[in-house]
Amino acid sequence: MATQIERSNQTRTKLIEATVALLVEHGYAALGEQRICKRAGVSRGALRHHYPQGRYDLLPTVVETLLEAESHRLAGLGMISPKDRLYMMLQGFLLHPRQGTSIAILEIWMAARGDTKLAQCTGPAFSGALTRLFGHSLHQPADAEELAVRFLLHGAALHCFSSDYDELRLQEAVRWILQRLPVPTLQPPELMLC
Repeated sequence: MATQIERSNQTRTKLIEATVALLVEHGYAALGEQRICKRAGVSRGALRHHYPQGRYDLLPTVVETLLEAESHRLAGLGMISPKDRLYMMLQGFLLHPRQGTSIAILEIWMAARGDTKLAQCTGPAFSGALTRLFGHSLHQPADAEELAVRFLLHGAALHCFSSDYDELRLQEAVRWILQRLPVPTLQPPELMLC
């Protein structure tokens, strides 16, 4: 029988997973507590117990959870350059063109632009994202090539919502980009990002 701590952790995990799934499937504008609770199979009281301010407590946790998972995967690649990290992230699109993590993070990031309270809540998690994901600090800005590849990653993640989305064409475009970038010396397939 699960302990109270284990049940609480399971409930939080269900709420986070439900939130990510809804962000990916419907976007931030359609995200609501009732939908999250229904998807997670928990009551609204359970959501408010764990996240008293609703989305303003839940979404920073979602961002932190997703960034932690991605940075952990990237750390598994060893000490590689930001350009090699970006190359590996693009490689991930060949295996998983609808990257839920990227979409969910971008949905919350864009929503925070128009919601001051959300921006304040998620700001601490987003402030370290460049270092955690791309290996950059604010004092070490990306060069033009790295920035261009980051733009491509953002666009590729959101392209699945385009009216002309075609998974095979997206993969073809990503292969075309990868053929023009230097290949990293380390490419363990079991660590490809998803």
